Amino acid sequence: MASAVSSFTPIDRVLDGHITPGTLINLIGLVTDFRTPIPTRKTGIFSNSLIAVSQSLTIITIDYKAEIRFYDESTQHDSSKSLNIHMFRQPDAMPIPSLGDVVVIFKAKVDGIASEVSVQFFQSEYSLMTHYLTDVYVFTASRVPRPPQDAQDALHSKPLGKTAKSLTKADLGHVSAFYHRIDKERVPTTIEYNNAVASSGQIKEKSSLLKDASVGRFVDVIAEVVKTPYDDGEKFTLWISDYTEHSNFFNFAIKSLESHTRSTRNYNGDSRATEADWAGPYGKRSMQITCWEPHAEAIRTNKITLGSWVAIRNLQIKFGRNSSNLEGFLRGDQRYPNRVYISKLDYEVDGDSMDPKFKDTIRRRRDYEKEMKKQLKSISEAASAGQKRRAALDEDQTPRSPNSKAKRSKRRKNAEKSKKNIQNPEKENLSTPEPDVAKIKLNSTIKCENEKQPLSTVAELLEQFYFETLIGKDAAKLPLPFTNANYRATVRVTDYLPHSLADFAFPKRKTGTYHALSSDGESEPSEGGDDEQTMDRHVTSEKIAEWEWRFHLLLEDAQDPDAAHHDKVWVTVDNHAAQCLLSMNACDLRNSKAVVARLREKLFYLWGDLEEKKTARLQRREKLEKQARANGPPVDSDDEEAASAAAVVPANRPFSCCIRQYGIKMREEDEGKADAGEKKRWQRMYGLFGTQISVPDMARAE
Repeated sequence: MASAVSSFTPIDRVLDGHITPGTLINLIGLVTDFRTPIPTRKTGIFSNSLIAVSQSLTIITIDYKAEIRFYDESTQHDSSKSLNIHMFRQPDAMPIPSLGDVVVIFKAKVDGIASEVSVQFFQSEYSLMTHYLTDVYVFTASRVPRPPQDAQDALHSKPLGKTAKSLTKADLGHVSAFYHRIDKERVPTTIEYNNAVASSGQIKEKSSLLKDASVGRFVDVIAEVVKTPYDDGEKFTLWISDYTEHSNFFNFAIKSLESHTRSTRNYNGDSRATEADWAGPYGKRSMQITCWEPHAEAIRTNKITLGSWVAIRNLQIKFGRNSSNLEGFLRGDQRYPNRVYISKLDYEVDGDSMDPKFKDTIRRRRDYEKEMKKQLKSISEAASAGQKRRAALDEDQTPRSPNSKAKRSKRRKNAEKSKKNIQNPEKENLSTPEPDVAKIKLNSTIKCENEKQPLSTVAELLEQFYFETLIGKDAAKLPLPFTNANYRATVRVTDYLPHSLADFAFPKRKTGTYHALSSDGESEPSEGGDDEQTMDRHVTSEKIAEWEWRFHLLLEDAQDPDAAHHDKVWVTVDNHAAQCLLSMNACDLRNSKAVVARLREKLFYLWGDLEEKKTARLQRREKLEKQARANGPPVDSDDEEAASAAAVVPANRPFSCCIRQYGIKMREEDEGKADAGEKKRWQRMYGLFGTQISVPDMARAE
């Protein structure tokens, strides 16, 4: 009886996450890239290369790592999809494939992240790792015969594993059929392949301290995020520090003792650092970096925020827009667009296996804080001495209190001044003048509750409120994290998130029995400000309780159309507010094209051609990125910024709406910042409410 062909797993099932990490699978594919063996410091599965040194028989374990990238029939028409296998063994035991060879792999382990030397880097694509049972066979492409002949004579590599699996006659015949059936259009040229293989063996030490950064270098760094990251939806801006100094970094000076208190609040969504809101480290110890996709998504996924320790690879160093300060730029890898080069480090988890460079960075921070405490103590003592001297002088020069006659005279003058203001109202200095409504042509289809409520500007929404109190005998103003307040404003929509209307609704998980035992009696928001249960898009259908609306609108102040600058604010539209706004219930929009069409029609009344223009801009950006990947080096950052900065100016009318300010609790590990209870802090938020698009539902009318 003829033997059956081995079962091979399609690559697209691995890349789509259908195979659980850790599973052993068989695969077959066509080779498109190979990275030659290089030594690593990490102990691999095949740690059998032992070298005895010196007469004391000291043993050093040396591992070598090689990689093969390949695709199969399930991914042959998508050039962005392929799979990588990481192999660990001695160099002379590694299979060495050529361009277009067929690789057959038995019992490889599925891995969700890519292993690096001493730091784990998040990778958005799945990969394979060798296991002690793994066998890898390579067949020379030029020697693979046409079926029905088998590929026995084309086999040129030894099995990789210790317990080799013998290929059956059926397997060898399957190799021939596979090779002559698969589309080979996406195989690179021989020159491209050979150049990539040659460069993969050239190991360069890119690990660097920020103090050694220079223009044109691509470096690997370990640093701390020292300011709340700013996410504009397309890229992230971060400020990082490894507590070394560079002469071309921006210089942050201590303005006052109060400024040396790190704050996570960033209400206006602006990451541009100013000396007024900077909380350290001071001096020239911090650098701004900009991270594009897919790194931006990794920052969101891993909740990288203020105080996070990060490892960054392949960070480009160049001068920023002001041509005076060095900045870092982290772009996508053109050869491997899914690779992510920023990861979050955890000193509590890493423990004894912590990278020595990570430990050194933490030590430098500790030394910096010790030195800073000494300096602050000196400044405080000097300030205290100065206050005592001023107090002594003030006692000598304290004016006498006015007598009764002087008090009566002052009251008469104030009364006369008030009377003049009443008689001449045009001279009265109003703090918040009413807007010139005649200049504004409002959108009549958008209705708003509380129309008698006075209008507020967006600037008033964003205003910081203070609580005045006494600390000892001194008056003090304490900033409030938020106020529970409702506003009515005249605005227009200039942007929205998520980018796709199909992502405006999220599945809500069915909750378990113990969910009600939460310490706060309510589901705790994630660090991103979204409920983790509501935000999980990948939950299976049987675990979905219902679908809820959740999206965000960027609103621009429209009270004064002639103003040179218009303040903006992001508002959240939650499920209740969206039901009021749209008169629609949420559902699985990704599988409901008719509902998405109704949603698009409704939102057209709200924001005009905004979606049309934004979609065109995103398509242009995607086209530029594809051109960059196909034609060589990345697009210059200034060109990218200029393209993305092209304003999306929609043709829509302003409207009146209701906006509420509120606060949510965020996780906070730093006790000094936890102002909302144990390991929690307050974050100011804005939300739409009481606003409706008052047009008939066309779908129901039909």
